[in-house]
Amino acid sequence: MKNQIFSPTVAKFKGDIQTSWDLQQPLVDAEYSRGLMLVIPGGIKGVTEDAEKQYNNLKDFGEIYGDAPVMTMLSNIPIEQMDFLNHSEFARTHVKTGVNFASKLPIGKRKIVTFHLDSLVSEEEFNSKNEIEWKNDFHNVIKPSLKEVARYASNKGVELKIETVPVPEFGDVSDKDERTYRGVKLHELRNPFYLTHQWGFEQIKELGLGICLDLCHNRTLYEIANTEDNEKVLHKSDKIFLKNKNLFDDVKKLESSDLIHLNDGAGIYSRNEDGTVASVFYEGVALGHGDIKNLREIVNYLNSNKIPWVLEVNEEGDFNNRPGSKKSIEWLLKDK
Repeated sequence: MKNQIFSPTVAKFKGDIQTSWDLQQPLVDAEYSRGLMLVIPGGIKGVTEDAEKQYNNLKDFGEIYGDAPVMTMLSNIPIEQMDFLNHSEFARTHVKTGVNFASKLPIGKRKIVTFHLDSLVSEEEFNSKNEIEWKNDFHNVIKPSLKEVARYASNKGVELKIETVPVPEFGDVSDKDERTYRGVKLHELRNPFYLTHQWGFEQIKELGLGICLDLCHNRTLYEIANTEDNEKVLHKSDKIFLKNKNLFDDVKKLESSDLIHLNDGAGIYSRNEDGTVASVFYEGVALGHGDIKNLREIVNYLNSNKIPWVLEVNEEGDFNNRPGSKKSIEWLLKDK
């Protein structure tokens, strides 16, 4: 086996499961092992009200799925349902419910659940505390909740992985988007707990959880660290550290029990002098068509070290045919 791979699917739709399964055939022919990542829209509703429909649709794949692991990616929208800083009890309940859902899946010998921390604040709040104070908040507010859900998942035989987020977390949203959270427009929200090998990976793992490193998300950290427009986005010491590092440094800190969202990213978040958004970045670009210059080297490293990955491409347009994913698979399989 070259490596374990996963394709995203919305299991509420039986046809989508089949499409996701068939899509991987060229990779299977190239000696990859195939698997599914269940994308759960709708927050906690997706693992409660929609659970039985997903179980029933997946049962038909039981025989052909074999011993491959199965992933469940919990929704980070509505934001408050996964906000471990401002709505800790709600977030714990959401993850535990997701663990219950995953533990009963009719496919997959190994059950994995991924989620965000969704710990979002305004720019004013972000700058009201220094880096040490925010890290104290992580230890005092977020860490106890993560320890609790980690114990719960372990007792259910489910692995938990925390997904890394971009900076800013909604930097792919323009200021024309009127959606808000806690009274703040999405593109103005900040996350004090972005995760890198500098800080975050070790803290998560010592709690008994793993890392789900999203390449296009963490790409933004290193891109913005090398611009002047990084105030109110990165902590001061991180700006200095990340400027001299790159995305591959995060990849090299992973273990085979961790996960990768394999994708490309393009563009950078920037603002005008009046604070309005000048440009946004793009997530989930087809492999080889974004700004991650050493993506081929990263893929070779993942395969050599058996760090499993999800082919997560957003620019599909047509989800029945998935041209972005097919373009990515062609890139993966072409001569290196």
